[in-house]
Amino acid sequence: MKSSIRLEKQQGAALIISLIILIAMTLLAVTSMKGTSTELAMAGNLRESGLAFQAAEAGLRSAEVIVASSTSNTSILNQVDGVTIDPDYLDASIWAGESEANIDLSSVGVTTRPQYIIKYVDENTYDRLKLMNIGSGYNAPPKGPTISIYRITARASGQTGNTFRTVQSHYGIEY
Repeated sequence: MKSSIRLEKQQGAALIISLIILIAMTLLAVTSMKGTSTELAMAGNLRESGLAFQAAEAGLRSAEVIVASSTSNTSILNQVDGVTIDPDYLDASIWAGESEANIDLSSVGVTTRPQYIIKYVDENTYDRLKLMNIGSGYNAPPKGPTISIYRITARASGQTGNTFRTVQSHYGIEY
């Protein structure tokens, strides 16, 4: 009979403590799951951005090959479509109908081909002697090879087509 009297005096403290611990563990698990899903989304975005950047770099290299294989300034100027002012290269509307790089990136998951714009910038005469004598009265006409300089801008998307990267380089060639 003594044991039944003891049970009646129990207040349920163990039940309350175990419920508090259970709630704390549940909150910890939910927070951990949310953190994991956020990290997963961040990793996916980083992969998408990296694919877009690498595809744009491939388009840039493809356009540089076109410039390098050209035989004269006029052969490139015909491909530039008369671009005289620099457009806003980040504006998607200017890329409609631009040249596409002849490369297949489907093996890495990128289904669209990168695009590029080649713009003739100027000619530069490179003269080492003139560069050394700047400011010392050396006014002779520049001597040395004439280098045609082009600005090449490439744009590409990632695997999903929602991320775009634009890269740009200057390329000089002596004709």
